[in-house]
Amino acid sequence: MKTITVGALGLAFHSGNLGCSALSYSFMYILDEIAKQNDMKAEVRILSGADDQRPLKAEFERLSYSFVRLSWKNSGVRKKMLAAFDECDIIFDFTAGDSFTDIYGMSRFLKRSIYKKAVIKRKTPLVLGSQTYGPYNKAISRRWAADIIKKSYEVFARDEKSAAVAEKLGKRKPVLTTDIAFFLPYEKQQAESGRINIGINVSGLLWNGGYTGNNQFGLTVDYREYINRLLEKYSEDEKYRVHLIPHVVYKTSRDVADNDWYICNDLAEKYSNVRIAPFFESPVQAKSYIAGMEVFVGARMHATVAAYSSGVAAIPFSYSRKFEGLYESLGYPYVISGTVISTDEAAEKTMEFIDNREQLRQNIIDNSSVLEKKKEFMMKEYARLITALCHDNGEKAQTDRGD
Repeated sequence: MKTITVGALGLAFHSGNLGCSALSYSFMYILDEIAKQNDMKAEVRILSGADDQRPLKAEFERLSYSFVRLSWKNSGVRKKMLAAFDECDIIFDFTAGDSFTDIYGMSRFLKRSIYKKAVIKRKTPLVLGSQTYGPYNKAISRRWAADIIKKSYEVFARDEKSAAVAEKLGKRKPVLTTDIAFFLPYEKQQAESGRINIGINVSGLLWNGGYTGNNQFGLTVDYREYINRLLEKYSEDEKYRVHLIPHVVYKTSRDVADNDWYICNDLAEKYSNVRIAPFFESPVQAKSYIAGMEVFVGARMHATVAAYSSGVAAIPFSYSRKFEGLYESLGYPYVISGTVISTDEAAEKTMEFIDNREQLRQNIIDNSSVLEKKKEFMMKEYARLITALCHDNGEKAQTDRGD
């Protein structure tokens, strides 16, 4: 049976950020399906900056995997990392889906970009998996992104806006697909019967003003006031049951800015008729719980992806164009643009969408074929690259791309 060694870069399987984990597990499920369809096996090198070797919480029929630590500081670790780059026939890099940008800070952008450049330099085909490109607010970010996009083996974008940015910078046309987390499996968990179950994902990142604490993303909405207005209205109405659903979960410290868990628990104590979701151990658990809602409001994009792809009326709260780009590509206009409208408009619009939740759900149903076609196309394109580099004799495939 043919085999291929695949590198998985820019993914996090054990992160408290379940959106990052959703991307990671989705890629493995997709890779396993491609291997089964093409009668092959894949050895996956999970290239991770975290020193975490725990087994994955899933089983795959045609995949085996191992963890490789990423680091430049330790010479022994660096040597193993570069050797792993060389062993791979192909490396897919997703940059956590939305982090190939400088909006989260230059340090984060440069650190992740250096690994991309290292893969390209070692002439292993680097594939930029389906993700968002930009925004790039600084000239150095634009130069680095342009160089990486130009020299990558293939480039996938998950929405039209990102594709346009990547094409302008890299002078090449990306393959337009969608977010791979739409295809994460789940088992619907039934919520309380007799009430309208509303899931509200409160983002610790936005609650705390971003990583900088000073409205890092330029919201025109007072996010705390917005959330409190929703809770005041729906927690007091007996026909609703509000579920606070964290999607970035750390129990270790309240001081982690990017943490939904403690804020949701504090709000659950403040308001009656509110339930807190359990502490999720995996993205599949989170999606299974979200699938039991009638309507879902969220500022964590992959929490809203979990809702949308399980047929729940999703109301994404946007702090970055990644939201509008992704949902516009699906013909879904029910996004709250938190960097454009006022707090009053945001609250009123969200309540209007909740009242008209069946209209939102019908839109998802009507456009289900669009998402399915995007999935089929993406699987075909990923398989095209993987099978082209698959081998029988254990020798690394040769390519002149990515020079």
